[in-house]
Amino acid sequence: MESLEVVKILFRDWKGSYKWLGLSLFLVVISVSGTLLIPFFSSFLINDGITAGNSDVMVRYGIYMLIMAVIVGICEFLNVAIAVSFSEKSCHGLRSGAFAHIQSFSFGGLDKYSSSDLLVRLTTDIQNIKIGIQQTLLNVFKSPLTLIVSLFFLYITAPGLMWVAAVLVVVECLILVVYLWFSTKAYDKKQVKYDKLNEVLKESMSGVRVVKAFVRQDLENQRFQDASEELREAALKPQYYFAFITPTLTMLVYLGSAGILYVGGAGLLEGTGLTLGGVTAAMSYLIMALLPITTLGYMIPFVTSAISSLRRVYEIIHEETDVINSENVKPVDTDKMKGGVTFKNVSFGYPVKDEKQPTMALKNINLNIEPGEVVGILGATGSGKSTLVNLIPRFYDVTEGEITIDGIDIREMPLETLRYVAAVCLQGSNFFSGTIRDNLVSGVPDSVYDAMVQTAKDVGVHEITSRDMLSGPIDTSYDAMVRAAKAADAHGFVSAMPQKYDSLIARGGSDLSGGQRQRLSIARTLMLNPKILILDDSTSAVDVATEARIQDSVQDLMQGVTQIIVAQRISAVITADKIVLMDNGEIIAVGSHEELLESNKLYQDIYTSQFGVETPKQGVVE
Repeated sequence: MESLEVVKILFRDWKGSYKWLGLSLFLVVISVSGTLLIPFFSSFLINDGITAGNSDVMVRYGIYMLIMAVIVGICEFLNVAIAVSFSEKSCHGLRSGAFAHIQSFSFGGLDKYSSSDLLVRLTTDIQNIKIGIQQTLLNVFKSPLTLIVSLFFLYITAPGLMWVAAVLVVVECLILVVYLWFSTKAYDKKQVKYDKLNEVLKESMSGVRVVKAFVRQDLENQRFQDASEELREAALKPQYYFAFITPTLTMLVYLGSAGILYVGGAGLLEGTGLTLGGVTAAMSYLIMALLPITTLGYMIPFVTSAISSLRRVYEIIHEETDVINSENVKPVDTDKMKGGVTFKNVSFGYPVKDEKQPTMALKNINLNIEPGEVVGILGATGSGKSTLVNLIPRFYDVTEGEITIDGIDIREMPLETLRYVAAVCLQGSNFFSGTIRDNLVSGVPDSVYDAMVQTAKDVGVHEITSRDMLSGPIDTSYDAMVRAAKAADAHGFVSAMPQKYDSLIARGGSDLSGGQRQRLSIARTLMLNPKILILDDSTSAVDVATEARIQDSVQDLMQGVTQIIVAQRISAVITADKIVLMDNGEIIAVGSHEELLESNKLYQDIYTSQFGVETPKQGVVE
């Protein structure tokens, strides 16, 4: 986005708040008028009061100047209050709007921006915008108005000194234009380097255990130092520009004052009609005419940085969400859904920046999963397993072909409904800071969650045993949470905690083991009671015995539910009704464990490598 386009969008977003801008302009007019009347009154005080020795005139104009000073102070205070309030309100709207839009991103949109980049845009960039808006509201009306009216009063007071002011104003404006041209690019480059530093910092902090485990401290220190040095070099340039512009403009103000005093003093001595009060007022008007330009020089770095940040925030807000409810979306009666899934000639490629054609991760997938069937998806890392199941809840949209559930194209189903029908336990077990209960019910509709909380309070959950939880007078919604935890083999270690389901866990579940996080993640997914349950390598961090218990419990709890289990270990899918073997984005074979073990060489190789047992070779398909 160009700078002018960004500013136009901001003004459009301000629609409905123009009355505050109008009030600010009104206050600025009064403030500027009062400020410029003070030198005007001072000229009379000097000529008709001090020089003439008239104390009454001195007192009268002194009172006038005092009144003007009070009025100017009140107007300035109110204008600052409006600027602060307006900037905070604007930034709150931008921050909330950007965050809300990020929530609507598909996985493709989230792939485009790193989490550290989004964090900077919603924090540092918003702060830059706030300062820029404040500086703009305080000076955008005041500076040009002060400049114009000051020159007007200067012309009335001492027209013979007008040429001095004209020369200095032109010179300062030219310097500002050149400064603005170079500083804008410098601030843009600085922000890019700032993003890079945050990316390195986030990677290092989130992977600090890996860094220590592999003794990578020196390497990470060097990476951070390199990024920090690049930021330092990028930040120095706009600071050098700022260091040049401020003293240069201030120097021109002093030169102008000296010029007015010299030319005006010479005029007084030569008897050209200038008065002492007129020369003094002219000097004040010249300073008032040049100070707005100097203020703009001080303000421009903040405004330039704000425009750059505003461009980045609007980039997020205006990012097109590629996975949305289509015009053909229809309400779906989920109670009547059975959970059959069909892939018809499905191909998918992750979009690659600066490339028109994406690299295909899935190629011509045709697969039919019957309602209530348990299907295992097996393959090596990068074979396309997770990509395949991520298409079912429309985390991504297919590039070619279609996916249907019970014959309904998933693009014609409301997204919210689809993701309750097809619930996914993702590979990454991410948790929010709070209690275990909060995390387990995070996907449950609010009405159900409220009932669970109230029931727990009513029966005093901390005093109840696991037997009571299943057979006591607890609301079925709370009972469902406990059953889900039991099915995921999580109830045991949760019950051993002092506060049980009200035990606090750290952000990300960092105070839990990998296996505990995976089991709670499975329980959270089971809470949705979906028609289609997708477990994406969800037992990779648990031992084989625990995995077997989870499989048996989930089978008992989710009878009649279509289950899709993604795994790299055969043990995780060995009991599935059928196993889909994938390699390089394609389905290589489909069959039961016994059928694939007898007929497919790749499956035999995987089996041999994992179990260390030779398999029969007859009838093998290469």
